[in-house]
Amino acid sequence: MQYNIKDIVLQAVADQKTIKNVLPKGMSVIGRGCKIQQFDEKTEILNLGKGGDYFKECTPNEYDMFFVHGWLIGSKLVQINNTLHKLNIIEDRIKTEMNTRKNDKHIQNLKSRRETLLNKYTNYKQELNSIKSKQNGKSLPKSE
Repeated sequence: MQYNIKDIVLQAVADQKTIKNVLPKGMSVIGRGCKIQQFDEKTEILNLGKGGDYFKECTPNEYDMFFVHGWLIGSKLVQINNTLHKLNIIEDRIKTEMNTRKNDKHIQNLKSRRETLLNKYTNYKQELNSIKSKQNGKSLPKSE
């Protein structure tokens, strides 16, 4: 199934778990780890999980997730992708710490952060599977 940016915005606005905000020059929808900003001339999807203090616009690969799967599954896939990215960073830090300072407190902190991320990853995968099972036979709103 193929979606366009208008379909994704409609799905995000219809989603109960999003926050809608009317801006002077457009509107935004925040939820599920993503933000959609819609202005007169441009609509963009921002990834809230990357970029630190500033939100980064989704990569072409992340946009493809939305265009192929729609808002609900696409945003869940972006959350899973962000969690895997953070897990890789933590794994690299653990390896570096084990090969350099060997500070036990720091290693334990990294391991607990890794465990928290693994729990998040598991929850996101379960939510994704339940969404997919609920959507079998149902179609999401599409613009005409």
